[in-house]
Amino acid sequence: MSNVRANLWKLYTYKFISEFWLIVPVLIPYYMSHGLSSTQVFTIQATFALAVLLFEVPTGYLADVAGRKTTLVIGSIAMPLGLAVYAFTGTFWTFILAEVLIAVANSMRSGSDSALIYDTLLQLKDEARYKKFEGRAFFFTRIGTASSSVLGGLAALLSLHLPFYINIVTCTLMFPMAIALVEPERSKLQAKNPLLDILKVAKFCFTHGELRRPILYGSLVQSTCIIAVWASFLYFRELGISIGLFGLLFALFQLAGAFGARQSHAVVRAVGLRKALALPLLIGLLFLALGSFRSLLALPLIILIAFLWNIQYPIVLDLLNRRIDSEVRATALSVSAMAGSLSYVILAPIFGTLVDVFSLSIAFLVLGGYFLVYGLIALTSILRHLREEPA
Repeated sequence: MSNVRANLWKLYTYKFISEFWLIVPVLIPYYMSHGLSSTQVFTIQATFALAVLLFEVPTGYLADVAGRKTTLVIGSIAMPLGLAVYAFTGTFWTFILAEVLIAVANSMRSGSDSALIYDTLLQLKDEARYKKFEGRAFFFTRIGTASSSVLGGLAALLSLHLPFYINIVTCTLMFPMAIALVEPERSKLQAKNPLLDILKVAKFCFTHGELRRPILYGSLVQSTCIIAVWASFLYFRELGISIGLFGLLFALFQLAGAFGARQSHAVVRAVGLRKALALPLLIGLLFLALGSFRSLLALPLIILIAFLWNIQYPIVLDLLNRRIDSEVRATALSVSAMAGSLSYVILAPIFGTLVDVFSLSIAFLVLGGYFLVYGLIALTSILRHLREEPA
């Protein structure tokens, strides 16, 4: 039992390392230094989102069949390989390959880590505290991203390649953490027809309202907030902020997200589940505000978006985990993540086109309006369902 309990701190460490991204604040300048056009840059990022979309559910199914530890080990190998391709090559197509490898690594981790946390707590008969542990785990990932973004900006002052070299080393530490994990006792999914099994789980998720509603709500928040991350760098540029400060501002964004995830459990206890679920609707208003005026005074609004985004994440995961059988948990959670990826693949090019054809302000206004309309419909449906549940 003690070996299983140790999964919690090992997974915290694994998540921290997997999100320790020095390269994010310097990625756009790195592309430009290799002569890539803006079209190629956004094509590379779209390829990553598409690869995640394609791999998300199959890797979740693999986790349910072969074990969550197995997929986490595979992910710990693919991640440094992708970074190595980035660091030691310099063409459009090799960068595409790098993003595909990193997408495989993320897909192997997505769903598997959360499923392993929940099943560990289930074996310890402590699953009621899942939101607290998931929020704490998400806190560690955001702390990792925040601290690494500052370090990445400083390292880039010496060389644009240096953040990639350091990241290769840090990501190799994921492997010993994954190897040290212990699979909790559970009923494993028996593989018969993988494609048919995956389709059955996906159909189950989207035909059962208690799963479909939080999945669609979570996909809205996930996809629009990822767009906001990249759009924030455009906003910084329009304000004339030095590229050297991008890492620090991105770190503040991640710290706000870490604090939001860390306080998610406390927020639910303080205001109740329904009000906690409604809080992310404020993100739509923040998008509208960013589209309405351009000022340094708006920077705290971007930080607030991160806070609200990450309050929502553990809550939605908890709603899903309570309604999913253990043997298909990773597959179902991957279906949920896939919905977010699909939403991003659709929305991101539209947002980019609005920026090119009109302006960043117009793009934010459209995104905010879409968020509020879709969010209100999805949230109303969830709350109506929650009222039907026994206390």
